[in-house]
Amino acid sequence: MKKFPFFLLILPFLLYSCGPASRVSKADRPWSYEVESIGVGAEGTYVLRVWSYYRTPKMPEDVAGRNAVHAVIFKGVPAGGGASAQPALVTGGVPASDSLFFDSFFTGDYRRYINSVATGSRQVIKTRRNGYRIGYAVSVAKDELRKYLESQGVVKPLSSGF
Repeated sequence: MKKFPFFLLILPFLLYSCGPASRVSKADRPWSYEVESIGVGAEGTYVLRVWSYYRTPKMPEDVAGRNAVHAVIFKGVPAGGGASAQPALVTGGVPASDSLFFDSFFTGDYRRYINSVATGSRQVIKTRRNGYRIGYAVSVAKDELRKYLESQGVVKPLSSGF
């Protein structure tokens, strides 16, 4: 009697579980946000609208602030609202030592560089995939943030030359 190949029974389940990556919602990904410039703020600040993806419509304001600071450091700020585009503070890859620095920085130190999160500007949009797209207007003190990153050796000072 021939033995039936056991893997043929398991194969459909494996293929289903490996399905397309589109099944994973943006709310399940770390650093899932979009950023746009609202306009020009006070000297040394960026005023941004941060669209964060979150599982529930009751996202804490801290998430929006953390995403705004992350955008200023790693993505830069696009042009819009009368403001010109601004490059990211950190360019290129992040070394392992800086990665450890940023892990601890984003647990609480980032809050010092958020001037305000306008709670009245909150917008909630239900997405198709198990989550919500939540927008806040956030003001980030980019000059103070840059000085701090320079003092920590993460960003080269502007006066260092080329």
